[in-house]
Amino acid sequence: MKTNSLFLFYCLVLLSFLLGCSEKNEHKAESTLKISSQTIDKPIKEETTKTIAGLRWYLNIEESLKIAKRLKKNIIVMVGEESCRWCKKMKERTLTDKRIQEKLKSYILVSVKRSDKDAIKHLDTFDGNIPSFFFMEKDKEIIDSIVGYFKADDFLEYLNEIEE
Repeated sequence: MKTNSLFLFYCLVLLSFLLGCSEKNEHKAESTLKISSQTIDKPIKEETTKTIAGLRWYLNIEESLKIAKRLKKNIIVMVGEESCRWCKKMKERTLTDKRIQEKLKSYILVSVKRSDKDAIKHLDTFDGNIPSFFFMEKDKEIIDSIVGYFKADDFLEYLNEIEE
């Protein structure tokens, strides 16, 4: 009797594990990215986007340009590296500010590494300093760029100026 109960218990654990894994995989395969009130039709692979400070950032400039054209939105490209302490401060302190996040929702956001040569070739004026932010129109024209760490109030002021 004890052996049957133990066997049943292990079967239930295995079944719940398998159901949990399959639900997660289905969710990943079918996930779509919401931008404003519009949903992009194609499933977005998890490795093409990442969440930074609660917002979805693309990892591929070319893909983001296509989406920006379709949605008629401008682009912000953030260039950094995981090991950069100023990039970390920018992400943890400035980009988490609710006012900044509201402003950033109206853009297609892209995060690339300085070491990604394919991405950097799209940024003609990039001089290697990080963190760098490039403000681009949907047709890839660079509106402006800034370099360095900014406190939330300063970055917000800059975002307001760039929108004028």
